[in-house]
Amino acid sequence: MNYREKSTQLALDSSVAVYVLANADCTDVELLQLKPRTMSAHEAEALRDRWHGRGLDSVGVMGLVGTSPRCALKEPLGPERESLLMSAFLEYLHGLFCDSYAEEKQDSLHRWHSLPDMRTH
Repeated sequence: MNYREKSTQLALDSSVAVYVLANADCTDVELLQLKPRTMSAHEAEALRDRWHGRGLDSVGVMGLVGTSPRCALKEPLGPERESLLMSAFLEYLHGLFCDSYAEEKQDSLHRWHSLPDMRTH
């Protein structure tokens, strides 16, 4: 299977997937949302604004399959650079799930407090 097939399959199999851009030593990484939703036009514009001069190139696709992070890279990067990419992806997942949980908790609290008080009936 070639890179294109592997990266497409990974994106399809993942519950969360990102397209990875990085500089040569992977110390500057940008993750573009593919799944569960793609980036909005506003998010893409914001990325273009901060992209200039960073030396970012396409590296591959990373995804979460079940509970396992996986990657399909265009070319092998070596353990140190792959570790930096995986750290960036795990940080992305942490932010994604923690933010989602916080929003869900707020929504639940709001719904709970909007219920009529049945003690007075």
